[in-house]
Amino acid sequence: METDHKKRLAELEAEETLLTFGRFDFSEAWRIGGLLVDAAPAPVAIRIVLADRVLFAASLDGTSADNEIWLDLKMRAVKQFGHSSLWLHHHLRARGRTLADVPSVLRPMADHGGGFPIRIGAQVVGAIGVSGLPHEEDHRLIVQALEKVLL
Repeated sequence: METDHKKRLAELEAEETLLTFGRFDFSEAWRIGGLLVDAAPAPVAIRIVLADRVLFAASLDGTSADNEIWLDLKMRAVKQFGHSSLWLHHHLRARGRTLADVPSVLRPMADHGGGFPIRIGAQVVGAIGVSGLPHEEDHRLIVQALEKVLL
């Protein structure tokens, strides 16, 4: 089945607008991190960062160093583009492009789901990352945890 990248992009933008915080601190990071650990259907690595400070990190049994590398790559995409790494994936595909076509990418990053921006209002102040599931599922796991906290 062919993905409608433009439609998916609009859905992701709506999600990001909806899932914003009034404030974000250590207690929020731990609450979300705990929800992610509890809801993970398979081994995942999780990282929650606020202003380049790691507030929560967990690597469940069955993960590997590769998951940490994927977290780095996804988090860099969120930091550079200010959107989820899945948004970047669909944003590029909707234009018939890939990450290799973007000249502004100076550091390695990934356009696979599993990196999500932490926003306070319109400002991106950090990111939540999950690695270990298929990329749409990594993204969905984060969104479901955020919905429990924010909605």
